[in-house]
Amino acid sequence: MPTIAIIGDIHDWHSEQLETSFKKKGYAVLKIKFNQLRADFNNRAKNFLNPEFKKIRGIWLRFINNGPLEEITTKLTFLHLLEETGIYIHNSPKVIETTVDKVRTTGLLKINEINSPQTIVEIGKITRFKKRNYLLKPIFGSQGKDISFINSKSKLNKTNVIGNVSYLQTFIGNPNQNNYSDIRVLISNHKPVSVMKRTSKIMFTNAFQGASVSKLPITEELEKISIKVSKIFKLGYGGIDIKYFRKKYYVLEVNSIPSWKAIQGVENKNISQILVNDFLKKIK
Repeated sequence: MPTIAIIGDIHDWHSEQLETSFKKKGYAVLKIKFNQLRADFNNRAKNFLNPEFKKIRGIWLRFINNGPLEEITTKLTFLHLLEETGIYIHNSPKVIETTVDKVRTTGLLKINEINSPQTIVEIGKITRFKKRNYLLKPIFGSQGKDISFINSKSKLNKTNVIGNVSYLQTFIGNPNQNNYSDIRVLISNHKPVSVMKRTSKIMFTNAFQGASVSKLPITEELEKISIKVSKIFKLGYGGIDIKYFRKKYYVLEVNSIPSWKAIQGVENKNISQILVNDFLKKIK
C-alpha cells in the first residue's frame, strides 16, 4: 500500500482530517514528529533518515514550532534532503523558507508589484519614524502572537523588539473602530478553495485569538490577486491574508502551513478532501 507521511511538531485536528482523507483514497499514513527524525550518514545507504521513508510516496508538512536557529535549520535541512531523494513535499522547504520570514514575504510582494501595506524593516530599533499607526510584528510568528500597536516614537522605544529586528507595518484602516476584519483565502494548486471574513473586537483578527468567521464569496479581483500570489510563492496550498480598505485589496501575509479548521466551520464542502485530492495529483 502506498504511504504518505504527515510531519510536524504537533499533530492535531488537521492531521486527523488528512489521515482520514488519505485512507479513503487507499493510502497508508505515517504521522511523524520532527523529534522522531534521525539522520545516519554513511557510505552504504542513500536513505539516511528513518527506514520507513523508503516506502513514502509524499510528505505533507504541518506545523513547525519556534525554536533555536540551529533546530529550525536542521528541520528544514532534513526536508531539503528528503526532497533531494525524490520525495514530493507539500509545501516544499523552499516555500516554507520564503513565507515564514515576513521580511522576505513583504519584499517579494513589493518586487512583484502586489499591493501590500507600507513596511519598514531595520536591525535593532527603528531610527527614522513617521507619525502614523503601525503594527510591530515579529518576523517569525503566526496566529497574531506578539504583535504590538504603535502610534508614537515613545511607544516604539518602550516596546520589546523580538529577535532584534524591527518589522513595522502600516496599520490599514481606522484604529478606533468597534470591529476589525480581514479576509483569508485558502488556496490549493493555485485555485481558491474557500474564502472567509474574520471579524474581531481587537485588532488581531486571527481565529486563534477568538475572531468570528463567516463565509465570503470571492470577487474576480480577489481571485486574480490570490492566484498571482500563489504562483509567485509556488504554493502547493496556502492561506493568503488580505485587507480590503477604500476599494483596494492589500496582501498582509502569506501562510504556507495554514490551518483550515475555522473556515471548515462555515464551509459545506470537505476542505481536507479537496486539499488531499490536489496533493495526490502532484505525486501521481
